[in-house]
Amino acid sequence: MQRLLRKSVFSRFNEPYQQCNICCEEVSTHDLKSLTTKCNHKICRACVNRYINKQLNEKGMVKIECFVNGCNFLMEYEDMKRVASKDLFERYEYLSFREAIRQIPDFRWCHNQNCGSGQEHLEKDISPIMICIACGKMNCFTHDVIWHVGRTCTEYEAEMNTIDGATRAAIERETKICPGCGVRIYKYGGCTHMTCKCGHQFCWLCCAAYKNIIDYGNNYHEKTCELYSKSAYIV
Repeated sequence: MQRLLRKSVFSRFNEPYQQCNICCEEVSTHDLKSLTTKCNHKICRACVNRYINKQLNEKGMVKIECFVNGCNFLMEYEDMKRVASKDLFERYEYLSFREAIRQIPDFRWCHNQNCGSGQEHLEKDISPIMICIACGKMNCFTHDVIWHVGRTCTEYEAEMNTIDGATRAAIERETKICPGCGVRIYKYGGCTHMTCKCGHQFCWLCCAAYKNIIDYGNNYHEKTCELYSKSAYIV
């Protein structure tokens, strides 16, 4: 009935309409939007924003491909500005900035697994202790790990040249402890939404429980996490 009413409204004003390939609603062709100007795959404005929201706020991704499988065109800045809502566009700009600062040679992420913050350390190797401005934990700028208490960088490096030391460092650097069961898990690429074998779901960046994030939004990430946002929403 709702579709028939919409159809009659469009017909009354001689406005063409078309079915959205995602939600199957009949919408004005004016409201059908392509994610990129490089392809012509279109969905309704509401589905466009739901799709962008999922990529940004659930996956933390700023390199967003067209929704059609096999179409690998990426959304560019002007594409996002053209189709995204104001809140999502601001979120995109923020996450893009975070992505850009990762490329700064003097930038390091905090290795406190419950933090997710990062900063530039201008003292570099001359003064390798980097104190996180968000959580206060000490990190080693030179070796990009939690500060090796009781050992200088030279002593730590000598330890890393042993098989046991290198193995321990790799485990600490590449894995995180599941907040649900305490077992260390490894991330094989993909998004930040982790699911442990025990069933617990959490954010790889700040270890916040994903159940709360899904139910109530991104304000349930840790405040230091790059995915934290009071204005971001999950749909």
